[in-house]
Amino acid sequence: MLPAALRRAHHRPPPRPLPQAPAPSFPPPSPLPTNFSTPYAVCAAQGFDPLDQFLPPRTLPRSPIRPHLYRETLLSLVYVLKTAPGHLHDLKSLALDGLRAAPLARLLCSFPCHQPALAFFDAALPDLSADTVSSCCDAAHLVATIGDPALKPLAQELLASLLQRIGPGRAAEIIHWTDRHRSDYPALHLVLRGFLDAGMASEAADVLARIRRQAKTPSLTALAILLRLLFRGGDSRKAWKLFKDMIGRGPRPNFRTFNAMILGSCQKGHVHVGEGLLQVMPSSGCAPTVVTYNILIDALCHEGRMEEARRLFEDMQKEGIQSNTITYNVLIDGHVKAGQIDKVNMVYRQMREKGFMPDCYTFNILVSGFYKFHRDWGDEVTILFDDLFKPELCSDGSMLDVLVSRFCWDGRLDDARELLQSAVEQGMAVSTAGFNSVITGFSKEGLEEEAFCLYQTMMDLGLSPSVSTCNALIIGLCNRGRFQEARELMNKMTEKGFFVNVSAFTIYIDGCFRVGDVTAALRCWNEMERQGIHADVVGFSAYINGLCRANYIDEAQKAFYEMSRRGLVPNNFTYNSLISGLCRVGNVAEALKLEREMRQNGLFPDIFTSNIIIYGFCRQGRMKMANNMLMEMYTNGLAPDVVTYNTFINAYCKAFDMVNAVSFVNKMSSDGFEPDIFTYNIWIHSLCTSHMMNRAMKMLDELVSTGFVPNTITCNTFMNGICCDVLDRAMILTGKLLKMAFVPNVVTVNLLLSHFCKQGLAKRALMWGERLRNVSFTFDDATQNILDRACRDVQEGAEIPVESGKGLFLEFLMRVHQVPTEFTGVMQNILAVYDAAQYNSEVWLCGTVEVYGKDYINLYYLDY
Repeated sequence: MLPAALRRAHHRPPPRPLPQAPAPSFPPPSPLPTNFSTPYAVCAAQGFDPLDQFLPPRTLPRSPIRPHLYRETLLSLVYVLKTAPGHLHDLKSLALDGLRAAPLARLLCSFPCHQPALAFFDAALPDLSADTVSSCCDAAHLVATIGDPALKPLAQELLASLLQRIGPGRAAEIIHWTDRHRSDYPALHLVLRGFLDAGMASEAADVLARIRRQAKTPSLTALAILLRLLFRGGDSRKAWKLFKDMIGRGPRPNFRTFNAMILGSCQKGHVHVGEGLLQVMPSSGCAPTVVTYNILIDALCHEGRMEEARRLFEDMQKEGIQSNTITYNVLIDGHVKAGQIDKVNMVYRQMREKGFMPDCYTFNILVSGFYKFHRDWGDEVTILFDDLFKPELCSDGSMLDVLVSRFCWDGRLDDARELLQSAVEQGMAVSTAGFNSVITGFSKEGLEEEAFCLYQTMMDLGLSPSVSTCNALIIGLCNRGRFQEARELMNKMTEKGFFVNVSAFTIYIDGCFRVGDVTAALRCWNEMERQGIHADVVGFSAYINGLCRANYIDEAQKAFYEMSRRGLVPNNFTYNSLISGLCRVGNVAEALKLEREMRQNGLFPDIFTSNIIIYGFCRQGRMKMANNMLMEMYTNGLAPDVVTYNTFINAYCKAFDMVNAVSFVNKMSSDGFEPDIFTYNIWIHSLCTSHMMNRAMKMLDELVSTGFVPNTITCNTFMNGICCDVLDRAMILTGKLLKMAFVPNVVTVNLLLSHFCKQGLAKRALMWGERLRNVSFTFDDATQNILDRACRDVQEGAEIPVESGKGLFLEFLMRVHQVPTEFTGVMQNILAVYDAAQYNSEVWLCGTVEVYGKDYINLYYLDY
């Protein structure tokens, strides 16, 4: 039975026409706190901590305990004293006599749960002296040997916690402690597992060597963990040596060992090695499992080898190995990344027919695919949501995760956060997946503080962050330009033992490219390669796209060929990125070769590919070839979109062929496409260039009357056109634009300062430059060049006309510095590149239209 709050949230119907998840009907709670404790906070405020009365005198600051764990620890102590009053003596001994192994071990064995026992152990450490470390080792050994065998994991966790406190520099003390137990294999095995749990692979390998010297056989589970750690640390050579040693000396590898080897090989980009190990498994006496196949299918999907992934999936079925939800999620995700949305639907239907229950990950993968490739994605999401949200399909926890994800996709992040809080207050089990959805949502919206607050809450609840958590936080930091903090976060995650995968590096590299920091992107790429983290298809695609946008076409082509050499299969996005880069530098012939190569490799050029090539022809003035490409689009079953029409309209306007420009405007309308802001910008620019300012002003009025809000390109186009006519008229237009909520930026200021200089008003340009500095307005390099030029003109004695229009210009400039900073990036999603390259004869404004978030870049440029 669903909890009441979740049940009410489920049954409220979503609004129309834009499908959204239903709002929860429970009363809105207070903002989600970063901790859910009251006892600890109250006690701390009163200067009294109940836990301290049970702990030995200390010189080491006590480690902070998460609030929920602090409460559980106190309740566990109460349970111990009620069920075994004799432990009161152990508590007194611990508080009065200091840390002693036997009393501590007896207490820890009596705790009902491991986590509170571990928290009490951490709090009980008075210092980190050699005697304390030895006593802790003795206590862990006693827990492993005098109690129930089920307590062995607790003993290993105790030792791992101690190791994390003292660090690898003092690991030798733990190894030397085993000298007192030379013939005691349990002690050596305990230390081995302690090092493994602490993520110290090198030290664990040393203990393993001691076990081998005693002719003992280590456990297969421990060896599988060690293999994973060695691969994660980049020491694949030691991993292979260990694997071969197992074959020669035992124990014989089992399926867990092979899975560790296959996973490690795939993560290093050696999928062919993983496939070879799969073939070896039957002859080694162990059969592959669904986990084995899931690892390999996922690796093939990341390399874009979807046909091979599908064949491996079918082989698994033939072998009688039952697939699971993860298998289908991996396949669906691979098809989404490859842009094969029809196959996505096919695999999902097959998943349902087989009776597998979709989960939160299924939902997020499918919705991301609909969002990227379907215009009617909202309706698709509603159908999917209704299909998933059935009691017979999902558990309570899964329903909660799906509903939280739905809120996030609908942009209702506060509702998602409140739903999580309500679930916690009602005692429902919450998962990392649900938190990841909300953290990702806040990060993408630029609300990284809220994202980190939720991350802390998740940690306080005892949930372990996943790779997705790390990636979501990095997205938020990179979106805000906080790249140094993003790198520090990646380093901290690595230090804490969390696996930072290729996705984190890809996000960081992509962010650096987007802000124009090519050097940082290249440095991170090289660092990733040095660490043995090999880029997958998504990583290479982001890298190639970034290089192309920075006009590093030769380097992008080298990366493209290196990608193919490694066996990675480029997808549409990869090809489109390189084709766009080639078209932008005028190499349309090479771009056409790539388009043909796409077809030969079984990829179907999409509307983005066609628009890019049409843009390349139009930029070169080859309108006949552009029209031929348009006809080829129809032949291939593709229909032009508004970007296609705008590209033709812009090209004909620049060629002063207004007849064909009007023809395409009419054709666009007859095909059911309404003009967008870019259509108006093109037309206004054409009128301004032809000095038909009155007609341009009428079009501006028409633009506003139809509900469009002029963007910065619109306004700067007018400013440039009018400044070339009469500067005072530009002042009047500025006042009008300000009333229309125009948000001026540095390009607008540069336009006006530049025209001051061109019209002999250098002194006025310097005066307003100084006033802008006084109000902390941010200049760019172009601004400084203009002011330097003005300074030279003044020094050369240029004639200074009498100032006019001062009042309006003063209003304009004062409005500039009063505009809230959050509005200065209002067009960031539409204008990825905004550059003023020269101000002598004309201004070149370059706008990049981003379609489908951060994936497909439609290179529709407006060259003014």
